Amino acid sequence: MVGYPLREDPASINYDVVIIGGGPAGAAVSMLLARRGHRCAIFEKAKFPRYHIGESLIPGTYSALDRLGLLSKLKNSNYPVKHSVRFVSEAGDHSTPFYFSETIEGEAACTWQVERSSFDQMMLEHASSNGVRVCQSAAVNSVVFEGNRAAGVRLAGSNGEAEQTLRARVVVDASGHATLLGRQLGLRRDVPELNKASIWGYWRGGKRAPGIDAGETTIFAIRGGGWFWYIPLPDQIVSVGVVADPTFLLNPTISPEEVYNRETRRCAPMWERLSGADRVGPVRWAPRLAYMNSRTCGDGWVMVGDARAFLDPIYSSGLFLAIASAELAAGCIDDALRTNDLSAARLGAFEPKLIAGVEVIRRLIHAFYDPQFSFGQFARRFPEHRKALVDCLVGDVLKDMSTFAKALGQMTPAPPPLA
Repeated sequence: MVGYPLREDPASINYDVVIIGGGPAGAAVSMLLARRGHRCAIFEKAKFPRYHIGESLIPGTYSALDRLGLLSKLKNSNYPVKHSVRFVSEAGDHSTPFYFSETIEGEAACTWQVERSSFDQMMLEHASSNGVRVCQSAAVNSVVFEGNRAAGVRLAGSNGEAEQTLRARVVVDASGHATLLGRQLGLRRDVPELNKASIWGYWRGGKRAPGIDAGETTIFAIRGGGWFWYIPLPDQIVSVGVVADPTFLLNPTISPEEVYNRETRRCAPMWERLSGADRVGPVRWAPRLAYMNSRTCGDGWVMVGDARAFLDPIYSSGLFLAIASAELAAGCIDDALRTNDLSAARLGAFEPKLIAGVEVIRRLIHAFYDPQFSFGQFARRFPEHRKALVDCLVGDVLKDMSTFAKALGQMTPAPPPLA
């Protein structure tokens, strides 16, 4: 990996692909394209390792991580192995875990709970070892357009220096929640029907379930339609966060930390796990989680990962969608570069498949927040669709799920179409 600023004459620096952001989506798309012979450069505003939320992988990432060449590193890591997800009712009733082995055979039926600063650094270093130029502490101020076509990026100046313009045939926005292109082009929108906020923190010494359930993600329902996540991490750390309506979580008369302390104690079945544990580090919060962009590709540019959209953390789909969108986009970008057709239609040919998968996840998110819906009742009423339900939880959604969606619609109404 290289530092910043760049030393070459800016006029001489040209790339096939410039990637804004070095998180998992940016690292994945860049290394896949570099392996196909394209000149790729990542510009990341932070210096890794850096903190990030979103620690739970789902099995849908397993084969992609294998193709990226990262499985051996994960297997040799100290990340807790995750075999299942469990939902606990507001009354404290524990459901039977949804084991990923119900629909997946072999070792691919498990995944990991990852500490993001080390996981993201591992991916970024792997991209560098695959021939990607990685520049850290290098903030992109804006994307350069020639007419309607993206033609490069402007890097922020360092130590009082002027901005630097770099040309590229394709620009990939992998800037995550910053959504650089979405904000620059006025494309970013809230998702009104998913108006949720979150507060979270970390605990050392929280209890874990025995045996293979020790690494499970546990979801605890709370009053008012909110919920807690409980995610085991390395070194006896547990990630514990609450998601609920912003008016419930973020009140100007009480601090987010006070709300967090209050709600963790109110959730009796989860608080029992935290008895004897100590909170470590600061409490963090996000006032609004869900957003999307009205367009996610254009002439010469593509969005991947959280730069495209983020809906809700309930099914831990963020890292899966980051890596899946990167892999799908890489194939289309490679094709566009080889045919010299950098149109939105060519670059975004992967979008219908990805959008269909995201829509299935969105349907299940809305089902979770429907007070009349129950996973247990759904599985009992439609036992033939339990496999499809587990498929959603593992990330196997990039396929025809229309029959499952119809069954789901008989128990909970479909959400309004995304604008």
